[in-house]
Amino acid sequence: MTWSTFNISSRHKQSIKHEFGDKFLNVATSGKSIATWHDNDLLIFLTSHLVSSINAGEKTSPRIFFTGYEFFNFAKRGHVGGTRYTQIWDTLVRLHETSIHTNIDLANGDRLESRWNWLPEIHRKTTRTGKAIGFEVLLADPVYRAINQSTPQVLTLDDRYFDFRSGFDKFLYMFARRSAGHDREWLVTEKLLHERSGSTLPITQWRKLLVDTIEAGELADYKIKKAMIGREKAVAFERSKYAAKKVHKATITIE
Repeated sequence: MTWSTFNISSRHKQSIKHEFGDKFLNVATSGKSIATWHDNDLLIFLTSHLVSSINAGEKTSPRIFFTGYEFFNFAKRGHVGGTRYTQIWDTLVRLHETSIHTNIDLANGDRLESRWNWLPEIHRKTTRTGKAIGFEVLLADPVYRAINQSTPQVLTLDDRYFDFRSGFDKFLYMFARRSAGHDREWLVTEKLLHERSGSTLPITQWRKLLVDTIEAGELADYKIKKAMIGREKAVAFERSKYAAKKVHKATITIE
């Protein structure tokens, strides 16, 4: 099941710690805040770029150049203006400052203790007059290796993922996509889902976010509803019969 490696809320500076058996994953920052689920949109963009290049038989590199227009068009963010480029840079800074400490090898799931940042290098390119040209980043080696192997460790996503305006909804969808996959229905207790979200909110407050999503009824190609597992409150994710066919966005998850 997916362990959240991103902050659900942009208003909180928080670290995230996950442990299960002999496996662990810790997320921290050297800056103001760890990267959010909205920041993850940029990692999805970079992952999808690499997957497309691999599928086309092109040579790839962990060093990637992109323009603001390319990213915002991909993530359905609308018009690209001056402040938008600043937003991209702020996202890159958070991804650069967010560190991962884990003993899980992303490429094959073996035990391999390592520490790394999502983007070890970030660069903002402008003309001499200050006009924005684009951005160049270096993708973390564990992530690049997990993508650039014979069987890439990636998931495809429904395009409607980028319609979510809530980081909480993005987490829930990613959890469903990683855990339920193509199963018709998947049940998980609220307690476990709360733990996997990495949220520091008490479960009573966290449940209010969950209720808002459940009342909306669906998350792209998954329906979500209340359920019970024995005497424990649970959530049921049901894959829609009418799931969109266009699922070319790709992402990488840990566990």
